[in-house]
Amino acid sequence: MKPQATSREAILAECRAIVRRQGLSGISVRGVAAAAGVATGTLYHYFPDKGALLTAVVADVWRDVFSQDAAPRGTADFCRYVDALYRGARERLAAYPGFAQGHGLELVAMTGRKDEGRACMQAFLDGVGSQLQEALRRDPHVRPGVLAGGLTPQGLARLVTQSLLAGLVLGQPTCDDLLAVLRAALY
Repeated sequence: MKPQATSREAILAECRAIVRRQGLSGISVRGVAAAAGVATGTLYHYFPDKGALLTAVVADVWRDVFSQDAAPRGTADFCRYVDALYRGARERLAAYPGFAQGHGLELVAMTGRKDEGRACMQAFLDGVGSQLQEALRRDPHVRPGVLAGGLTPQGLARLVTQSLLAGLVLGQPTCDDLLAVLRAALY
């Protein structure tokens, strides 16, 4: 038997492994507890019910997909950063077959927690947006004054985040169209 997993992170890591093999439908309280080597009561310490567990798993999978590991560190080129983020996310998403296309519908069907899932997803997307804003701030080649008035760093980051997510859900191989628009608008 595995050593006792007592952290939320260790439990979510087991959940990601289950989702990679079986999809979200493979998540059950007993199955996760067994995979993590803990009692079901331990799971309920971190997640009050299966719906809360599933919501946390979906958010955790998206965090894994959009991990910043693949994004170039210290680059001053916003478009290069966006491209690397998308390519890395697409590569990691391949480990979760069907997840991007079905997670929302499957989560609502399994838990009925549409609002909670939406809030969790929005918090995740806001985090990606903050990282994009930081990458944008570091790019010295952005035309002066282009991010003023109607086009703010926050709005641009939100638009880029939504575009990247849509591209992943639609299975687009690249984000080249988005990059072309960004280059034309920013430089």
